[in-house]
Amino acid sequence: TIKIKYVPDKYIVELKSLKLYLNKYRNQYISHEEATNKIYEDLYNLLKPRFLEVVGDWNPRGNVKTIIKVSSEDNQ
Repeated sequence: TIKIKYVPDKYIVELKSLKLYLNKYRNQYISHEEATNKIYEDLYNLLKPRFLEVVGDWNPRGNVKTIIKVSSEDNQ
């Protein structure tokens, strides 16, 4: 599950475009951390929001649940 919170500035994301973008990760072999960071970076660079937070709440792999949070508050 990917949770996205943001406060827009000039631009907002279209839901269909966001869905298509996120679906491209479905069959990629990429780590949970890398996927969460990449989604954050892509959205931040495209939208230039006032605030952005992306949380990757990943299904257990090897009996380990992974939750990764990247926030613009952490990057200031």
